[in-house]
Amino acid sequence: MHKKVVIDPKIKDDLIWASGHFLCESLPENFDKWTDKKLNKFIENNPWEPFQYWPANLIWDEILGLAHSMREYTK
Repeated sequence: MHKKVVIDPKIKDDLIWASGHFLCESLPENFDKWTDKKLNKFIENNPWEPFQYWPANLIWDEILGLAHSMREYTK
């Protein structure tokens, strides 16, 4: 059983924005309704070339980190 991705609604747009720096296609608006398996598959299928051999969880960590940094910077 795969669990649903849990996203704080306050940072959802930040994650979509940040994903465009690591993926060829940014996360869609409904990604927060996906299971972790579907999210990982999307990331694996859409890495930007420098990240094409990275596992999905490491790319996701980079997306989270950039989204968090951008949020802190704009405060």
